[in-house]
Amino acid sequence: MTTTIEHADFHQVTALYPEEQELMAPEQLAVTPQSAAQLRYKASLWLTRAQREFHDAVFTRDGSEESRMRFASARAELDSAEAWALRVADAVSRPRGV
Repeated sequence: MTTTIEHADFHQVTALYPEEQELMAPEQLAVTPQSAAQLRYKASLWLTRAQREFHDAVFTRDGSEESRMRFASARAELDSAEAWALRVADAVSRPRGV
């Protein structure tokens, strides 16, 4: 999910979650034990948050258009978080120097 930031005299800017910015290309990072732990932690936080949002959206569905949109947004967020977690896992598990 994205965060919209509004500035005076500027149009709205949509920015990625902070952890998304660090995870944009995890396979291009020089992975040290510290950075690997940090990547895993941030991916875990994002995945946990997305799972919680999806769970809430599933159990608050009432058939309204708003609840359908919330469910679709939460499902998309969970899909994105899962994809990033897999990319991080792949980047972290790859042997160094490859």
